[in-house]
Amino acid sequence: MAQHYREPTAFARALASGLRSYGTRSDVNWKRFTRLAKLAKAAHLRNGLARVQLGPESQFIFPLGDHYWHPVFLGRKYEPPVEWLLRRASAMRYAFIDCGANMGYWPSLLSGKDFGVKPIVAVEASLANFRYLENNAIANGERFTPLHRAILDVSGKKVRLYGKMHFGRSLAQDWHAGKRDGRFEEVETITIDDLAAKYLSAHSGPVVIKLDVEGVEVAAMNGAKNMLDAGALLIYEDHEKQEDCEATAHLLAMGDMEIWHLGRDNVLVPVTSLDHVNALKQSGFDFFSYKRGAAWSKLFSEGMH
Repeated sequence: MAQHYREPTAFARALASGLRSYGTRSDVNWKRFTRLAKLAKAAHLRNGLARVQLGPESQFIFPLGDHYWHPVFLGRKYEPPVEWLLRRASAMRYAFIDCGANMGYWPSLLSGKDFGVKPIVAVEASLANFRYLENNAIANGERFTPLHRAILDVSGKKVRLYGKMHFGRSLAQDWHAGKRDGRFEEVETITIDDLAAKYLSAHSGPVVIKLDVEGVEVAAMNGAKNMLDAGALLIYEDHEKQEDCEATAHLLAMGDMEIWHLGRDNVLVPVTSLDHVNALKQSGFDFFSYKRGAAWSKLFSEGMH
């Protein structure tokens, strides 16, 4: 018997309908839209939910009025460079590891037929986010595996996760310098290699690793040595606040990794040194990397033309 999942109430659906109608108007005032979203959130005092249909059989459920998800709520693209890549790769039989999956947007979408029904493990460190992630797994027919862990270079360690908002939480205590409020929660760690060995042992094809771990990218990569050596594609963020471009510097130092950037202009640029990385970050923080000669090479070389 299929498990029951939390879905928007009739009241929440009515609030969402009115909010969406205003938000998609050509004369929308965004300050007013934000105020209305806050009012909708406050009006539904029992954790109101909103739902969007991502595809014929994929839905995504998240908190009503949550400003982080406004673009998705209004039918806009979420992380366009990532979608560009994954649409181009939809015919490939890859498995997807979402590290820092938040509430499960990408697993909900990629596990559907539009993207080839990929085997997916979605990892989230925040317990509150994980509950939404787990709810979306059930809402989408349990097509992906949710896992409550933090990604690091060692498994089975208890660590602290810092941050107030549901997005941007980090294992690095100084990640939100100047905004500390002392809040943290404890979570157990797992490496990407251990995760793949446990949950993807039956998969023999390519793997995509999406890394959104807010300041501990290098540690996460160190825990994925086997996967990277085997040719996994890494999607990672080189954050604005890291002017030393630590994640990209680490990959360049490995000596055998191809690195690409795709910005808002939809132009693929190969990265061969740190000299222009900060300039590239002006048009987006998403980068892609894989071991030289891996199955992904053709996809990226063709994408330049």
